[in-house]
Amino acid sequence: MKKRLLILDDDPAVGAALQTQTAGSRWLEVCGQTTGVEETWRALHENKPDIVLLGGVQEAERGVLCQQFRLAFPHLLFIAACSEQELIWEPFFRNLGMWVIAKPIHSGQLEALAMQLSSMTAMSSMHASMPAGSAAMGGMIGTGTGLTGIGTTSNGMGGAAFPGVEAGMQAAGFSGVAEAKPHHPYVAGSGQQAKKRLITVYGPKGGVGKTFLSRELAIYFAQRKLGGNPLKVLAVDFNLDLGTFATALNLPRTPNLYSWVQDIDERLHDWIRSQGREPGDLSQEEWQVQIGSVQLSPQEVDRHIVVHEASGLHVLTSPRDIRHSFEIKDYHLYLILDALKNSHYDVILIDTAPDTTDATIQALFFAEQVVMVGNPVVDSIENIQRILKLLREADYPEERISLCMNRLQRKEMFTLDEIRAYFQLHPSKKIFPIPDDQEVKKSINTGNPVMLHPGKLAAKDAIEALGKALLPLEEEADGSGKKKEKERASLWKWLRR
Repeated sequence: MKKRLLILDDDPAVGAALQTQTAGSRWLEVCGQTTGVEETWRALHENKPDIVLLGGVQEAERGVLCQQFRLAFPHLLFIAACSEQELIWEPFFRNLGMWVIAKPIHSGQLEALAMQLSSMTAMSSMHASMPAGSAAMGGMIGTGTGLTGIGTTSNGMGGAAFPGVEAGMQAAGFSGVAEAKPHHPYVAGSGQQAKKRLITVYGPKGGVGKTFLSRELAIYFAQRKLGGNPLKVLAVDFNLDLGTFATALNLPRTPNLYSWVQDIDERLHDWIRSQGREPGDLSQEEWQVQIGSVQLSPQEVDRHIVVHEASGLHVLTSPRDIRHSFEIKDYHLYLILDALKNSHYDVILIDTAPDTTDATIQALFFAEQVVMVGNPVVDSIENIQRILKLLREADYPEERISLCMNRLQRKEMFTLDEIRAYFQLHPSKKIFPIPDDQEVKKSINTGNPVMLHPGKLAAKDAIEALGKALLPLEEEADGSGKKKEKERASLWKWLRR
C-alpha cells in the first residue's frame, strides 16, 4: 500500500515538483501541501497522511512542530528536509526521532524511506505475541539513537483503535497506548490563552548562576496569582548527573527523576512478562516496539516531587547518585516530558545542564520560552554567541529566547551594548541584567531564595522584571480592590547604561 505524504513548505513549487516525480511510484503518493501551521493542522485531520515532510517553515521551528504534531498524531513519521547549512542541526533532529534528508529533495530519497517504512510495518505485524497496538519500527532506520519509533502504531491509526491493549496497559499502571488527540500549540498574538507556560533555563557554560536564576524564577512564579489563585509551579532539574537544584533549596533528593524512571521500567517489565516474554530477551527493535505503546498519566508526577514549604513550589529533583543518571534513557525523558506537558501545572520551569546532551536538547525543544544565561566574561559571552549562531542557522525562533547577564557589577569590562552588538541582536531585543551583591552570595550559600527576602534588593527587582517579561499577568488588586500602582523603577536600571 502506498504511503501518503503531506508536504509543509513555504514554497508551493516543492510540492508540485514532488507530485510530478512520484506520479508513477508504487510506494508513495503526495496527498497535499501546506504552507502554514494552521493549514497543516487541518490537512492532518482531513488528508490522513502517513509521512510529513517538513521543509522551509518561516513561522515555526521544525523540531517543535514535530513534537506538537506527534502528540496529536503519534503514528506519523516526520522528515526534515535540510539545506547544506542546516545539516549541522541533523543530530538534534535525529534526537527528536525525525529522518533527515538533504536538499534538493529527490523523489528517490522519499520512496526509499516509504519502502523501508512499509517493510518494517509488515515485519512488526508478524509478531503475534506482541500487542496489536504496539509501535512499528519505522523510526528505527536512519534515525540514530533519539526518540525513535515512540508513539507509532502498526496499523497507522493510533492506539485508540485497540481497546484491549489499552486495558492491558492500564492494568500495568500506564494510562494506555498513545491516543491521537487534537493538540493545538499556543500561538503568540493569535488570541489563544496558553493554559501553562513551559520555560527552559539554559546556559552553555557552567558556573554562571543558571541554577540560582532557575530557583529564583520558580519561586517568583510560585508567588504569583492568576484569577485569584496561586499559580501551580513545578521546577524540574534536568542536570541529570550533577544537578544541585535540591541543594539550592535545602530539599531532600528522594523521590526524584530516577525514582520515576524506576517506576516506569518496573511497570514496563511487568507488562512484557504478562505477554510471556522476558525483558532481557527482547532485541533493541522489540524493546522500542514495546516503548511505543506506553503513555504516562499526567498525575504520576505528584508521586515523585518534593515540596518547598516556604513557597509552595513543587520540585522534581535530579538523581541522588550520579551513577543513576546513566540509567536514564531517551525514552524515559520523552515519556516524562510528555506527561509534564499534560499535567495540572500552570508553569513548568526546567533547569538544564551546561551542555548539548539529549536531555538538554529535549528540554530546549520542549519549551515555549528559553532563558539563556551567561555572565559578562569572555568565555561565557563567546559560548552564548556560538549557540545563538547555531540556533539561527537552524531557524530556531529567536523571539522565544530571553537573554540574561547574571552577576553584573558596577564596572565591567563589557557593557550591555557591546554584548548586544557581539550577539548581533536587534536593537529592540532586551538583555536582562541581574546585579551581584552580598545578599545574593549569602542566599546561594544558605539556600534561602532572594525572592523570599523581606527587604528590597536590586537583584530581587531584576529577577521580578525578567519574570514579568516571561509571564505577563494582570496586576493584582490590593485590599481595597484597586490595582496596585506601577512600581517606581528600581536602582538596577543603571546597569543598562
